[in-house]
Amino acid sequence: MAMPIISFVNRDVRETGQSLSVAAVASVIAIEHNYRVIVISTDFNDRTLEESFYQESRSNATSFLKNMSTKISDISSGSEGLIRTFASNRASADMIKSYTKPILKDRLDVLPALKTTDYKNYINLSTYFSQIADVANAAYDMVIVDVSQDIPKDLQMRILNISDLVLVGVNQSAVSVSNFFKLKQSEPFFQKNNVVVQIGKYNPFSKFSAKNVGRFLKEKDVPWFVPYNINFSDNCSEGKVIPYLLSAKMINDPNNLDSSFYTSVCTLVDSLDYKVKELQYMK
Repeated sequence: MAMPIISFVNRDVRETGQSLSVAAVASVIAIEHNYRVIVISTDFNDRTLEESFYQESRSNATSFLKNMSTKISDISSGSEGLIRTFASNRASADMIKSYTKPILKDRLDVLPALKTTDYKNYINLSTYFSQIADVANAAYDMVIVDVSQDIPKDLQMRILNISDLVLVGVNQSAVSVSNFFKLKQSEPFFQKNNVVVQIGKYNPFSKFSAKNVGRFLKEKDVPWFVPYNINFSDNCSEGKVIPYLLSAKMINDPNNLDSSFYTSVCTLVDSLDYKVKELQYMK
């Protein structure tokens, strides 16, 4: 059975907290499941995703984690180096790990965003993202792609079309929800059964609750969500998402905001895992 490719995408102009949602979901999958996961950042001139896991300027709080790589390898060629192997037809699944940053040993790797700050060059290089995801599929149990809005729509669709599951980010606002409803009408792809609505930075007290958003969009299932949590956001900004989540996991108090955040992400991850297996069974 082929291993799944999971893509997160946002077609709205508003920020949905997509990259932080990816960081939370990928981390909890790696912590809770015996999966080898790779996260692929496709951002242009934005390192939000990878810097949630580590800071380039210093070695961060990873030393106390026995199962975490103690040394982040120097991969100065990074994603560009990997793309060069694809361009020369030398790429293989076994090679991909050499270009990633190890986060949790044998559990979680991150392929950093391209380093180029030239947008034309970025567009040229982004033509390879779908190939990278497809080849990585043979080396990892789960491939998670953070699909940037900066990628031209046709290249975005190459990634989405090879994805087993697509999580589309929306905001808790009338405009955002209405925009996605219009998107579903104009692009049939977003009506497919492997497309799921996901709300980032979720506030349970909003009028636009997950149930209400699902009702408005006429979705069969209630949208998934990652709650807003300032401690999570702060730790992501410091490259400490893994230590934060491991600490939150150990708190046995449902009223604790960090504990409830971890539990909520676990609920999303369980739903994701079940959905992927259901879709694969239906193939």
